[in-house]
Amino acid sequence: MSSANGSTHSNIKCGGIGGIRPVNDDDLKIWDLYKTHLEKKIQDQFHVPTTHTLKPVQVSTQVVAGQNYFYKVELPDKKYATARVYHVPWQQDTHGKPEQVAIHDKLLNSPNENVGHF
Repeated sequence: MSSANGSTHSNIKCGGIGGIRPVNDDDLKIWDLYKTHLEKKIQDQFHVPTTHTLKPVQVSTQVVAGQNYFYKVELPDKKYATARVYHVPWQQDTHGKPEQVAIHDKLLNSPNENVGHF
């Protein structure tokens, strides 16, 4: 299975970041666990009105001691932000915590840049 950048899942190395792909239902479940903190941080950092619905449009993942989800999030005016969620499925006491979330502006003026690691 090839991604937009030509990589395949069989070529992913431990710790490597997978190719960018559309967000699926499982990705949205993770997004929803951290949604409150993601929205607050994005609204504060990019001055996004609370009336704008923030939604991830693409995602890339990285297996670490847990999993990083790098979401490409659509902002107003066809701009984008990168939101990272560090999710550890077996540590439920960390689920939904603000320290598991980080926001970056790397896609703000370069929407075609790789969404991964920051």
